[in-house]
Amino acid sequence: MACEKKGVSSFTVKVGLLLFAGCILVPISLVTMFRHYTVPLQTLSLLFSVGSASSVIWGEESIGSHRSGRNEGPVLCDFPSSRSDMCELKGDIRLLPNATIVLHHPLTRRQSWRMKPHPRKNDRHALARVTEVTVVSSSSYATADHSAPRCTANHTAPAVVFSVGGYAGNMFHDMTDVLVPLFITTRRFAGDVHLLVGDAQPWWLDKFRPLLAALSRHDVVDMDRAGGRGVLCYPHVVLGLEFHKEMSVDAKRTAGEYSMADFTRLARRSYGLLRDTAIRLHGRGDRDGDRPRLLLISRKTTRAFTNVGAIAEAAAAMGYEVVVGELEHHAAGMASFARVVNSCDVMVGVHGAGLANLVFLPVGAVVVQVVPLGGLDAMAAEDFGAPAHDAGLRYVHYRIAVAESSLARRYPPEHRVLRDPAAVRRDGWMALRAAYLVGQNVTLDVRRFEGALRRVMELLR
Repeated sequence: MACEKKGVSSFTVKVGLLLFAGCILVPISLVTMFRHYTVPLQTLSLLFSVGSASSVIWGEESIGSHRSGRNEGPVLCDFPSSRSDMCELKGDIRLLPNATIVLHHPLTRRQSWRMKPHPRKNDRHALARVTEVTVVSSSSYATADHSAPRCTANHTAPAVVFSVGGYAGNMFHDMTDVLVPLFITTRRFAGDVHLLVGDAQPWWLDKFRPLLAALSRHDVVDMDRAGGRGVLCYPHVVLGLEFHKEMSVDAKRTAGEYSMADFTRLARRSYGLLRDTAIRLHGRGDRDGDRPRLLLISRKTTRAFTNVGAIAEAAAAMGYEVVVGELEHHAAGMASFARVVNSCDVMVGVHGAGLANLVFLPVGAVVVQVVPLGGLDAMAAEDFGAPAHDAGLRYVHYRIAVAESSLARRYPPEHRVLRDPAAVRRDGWMALRAAYLVGQNVTLDVRRFEGALRRVMELLR
């Protein structure tokens, strides 16, 4: 009996061990088999809690790991671009106040990804000022314990979500990184689109409100101050902006349907500017009515003209009506300066953000870019030369001589800053910026510069 009882106990123990092992192995196998279809409880909790954090991961795959280029379906993403990320979402889309976008569509699978909707994706300094947006998609909102976040406002028009962060306040970056890409992205909607703006200061919105109003007939939604709006719902959302090139539209990519000239025409109309065409000279034109109006952009800090008076006097002697001005950063100053620019036929300035005001010049006007020392010609031509040409303007590129740079009085002639700018550029962007963009002013050789002014007269004839 003792032996029987011992045998039964051993068998029971073995069976118990097998059952225990099965209880462990079976769930592990199921999780392994269906891991791509499981949804962590934490994710569901975050998804259906409006006030929670936005760092949501849906499943184990990121959309960036398996999507490139544009595909048909409810989620269309373009990530390979070196400058900007952009996604189009279609379905039942809900924008939560915590920078989370929830997409429901029967054809989409459970996934999530994060984006910073600003066209400087590889510039960590710019992106440090850009709020990250999380997108969560699924084929169903409903779960055993949760229901879909309720819409506070339902809209039938599409929406574009983007960030103004980065280098906001710099006119060149405002145009290059935000306004021109926004024009490209919203063009197809013909004004029937909601603009959802992140990281924008109120003064920035006021400054560019006329242009934003020309792009959309709906009120701009300031996402940083829209918490009281609750959950905004749309059938179609574009996240991010389409970027073509520096401060311009690539007409080849639009199949000639529109160009940078269309953007500048829109900019002139939005600020109520009257002149669409610059002066045309038919002779030497010494009469007051034939004097082309020249705007000399005066900078107060770095890359400033140190002999503005002498430049203005020389230009006037050649037959120009000279206006000296500097861009005001507040909203009222912006509109006023735009009118000054539009009244001119020529704009002269050292390489810098002020030249971005070329968007307000009438067609056929001339942009004269004074390029400081530092081997900056290629960058200068890309930033302002090509956009001027694309906008229907004429362009004159004036490269200063070493003697015209304030650096010639700071360094000895054999110093590499003067002798070998290419070596300085090889040290990286920050070295180039410190040497040539921050600490350099320009004293134009007026007699040498007269050659550029004569070329401008020829272009106006």
